[in-house]
Amino acid sequence: MSNRSLLFLILFVLMIFFVVKFDMTTQVKIGVTNLIYGNEIRGLKGMRLVVEPLIPELEKDGLRREEVLKELAAKVERSGIKILPEEEWRRTPEKPVLNATIQAVKLDKQKYQYTVEIEVTRNKTGGSISESEKTKTIWSTSEIGEGNVNDIRKTFDEITSVFLKARSGS
Repeated sequence: MSNRSLLFLILFVLMIFFVVKFDMTTQVKIGVTNLIYGNEIRGLKGMRLVVEPLIPELEKDGLRREEVLKELAAKVERSGIKILPEEEWRRTPEKPVLNATIQAVKLDKQKYQYTVEIEVTRNKTGGSISESEKTKTIWSTSEIGEGNVNDIRKTFDEITSVFLKARSGS
């Protein structure tokens, strides 16, 4: 092996180490998101939170929809985003919604293959015409994995943190 090849190999291994150590992929994802959607998501002062129903197996294994919603609400409020009650949300022209979805398929006793997604949408026109036809996704991220309920919670916490960092601009 030549000196040039050895040097390239060492630099390549160091680069991979730093990418993993400092979670640079997440930082790049946040940076790109801020370039594209930064002003839109930072402009939202409040939003409605929605957690889609979970499969019954997850509920039985201890991951309950109400708990996920409560934890999400606490994190969102701590970051300075107001959670809009239904009545106030209906009066808001943009009707912003943070929608969390956890989809899972049970593999064996307590192991799942899962997808966790967070999406922020708003009304395109700002009017009160049918929201389903006029919503626009202004931010979205998802992760897939395999593991137990604790792994799903951890993944959900991680992508919630990605959203909150993106919204704060950091």
